[in-house]
Amino acid sequence: MSPSKLATMPLILTRSLDKHLVPCIQFLRGIIGTDGDICSTICRAPRVLLADKKNMRPVVDTLRRLGLPEKSISKLIVMEMNVLTFPPDRVSQIVEDVKALDLVETDMGFPYAMRALCRLDREACLRKMDLYRSFGVSEGELQKALVRQPTMLHISSESINKKLRFFLDELKLELSDVMSQPVLISRSLEKCIIPRCAVLSVLMREGKIGPNVNVLWALLSSNKRFSKRYVLRYAHDVPDVIKAFEGKIAFEGFRDQDF
Repeated sequence: MSPSKLATMPLILTRSLDKHLVPCIQFLRGIIGTDGDICSTICRAPRVLLADKKNMRPVVDTLRRLGLPEKSISKLIVMEMNVLTFPPDRVSQIVEDVKALDLVETDMGFPYAMRALCRLDREACLRKMDLYRSFGVSEGELQKALVRQPTMLHISSESINKKLRFFLDELKLELSDVMSQPVLISRSLEKCIIPRCAVLSVLMREGKIGPNVNVLWALLSSNKRFSKRYVLRYAHDVPDVIKAFEGKIAFEGFRDQDF
């Protein structure tokens, strides 16, 4: 652990090496396995070293009792070490909420869905899942999307609503296409999605690209790839693409182009 990271949790230095820290790390080694994984997870969540082994064990016992395989428990703890500091009843509730998504404990996606729910207040999670459902997202689509992009629940309800409205109403994308690529929902509308749409609109207006452009590819590609294909390639002939990419030209739709 780096000195800067340790400085964020100075209480760790007050814990006994032999009576607390070593037993804590040995306990984690028995669950996680490799020292490399232990180091990386502790660096992400150093506060776990403040937890007592007797408080962490009930969490692991609860996960086992509820049917999670050892591999899934290890994966969950590597991804979300702070779960070891949760009360067992909260862990039980999170497991039940994930089961409500039609995932079973042995599914590979189960620990990923748990991680998403671990990071938010339960009521907030349920409200956001209901918001997705209100757009017509099926349980299967929601389940798969959460496994692929757990951060889709970390976005505010207002932002979720705004983004889905934009994708469905302005871009005329299919809901199933959006949910199959949930990283779209995690990207900034103002800093990424809309500027890219403005670039495409400018190029359509100038006749540089046609109505068969793959909008999903354009929105999902890396900044470097998008810039190379749509901005740098046309910057000399169509200087407005630079302004559009920088957010200086408003996106006013694709003029009813059929994608």
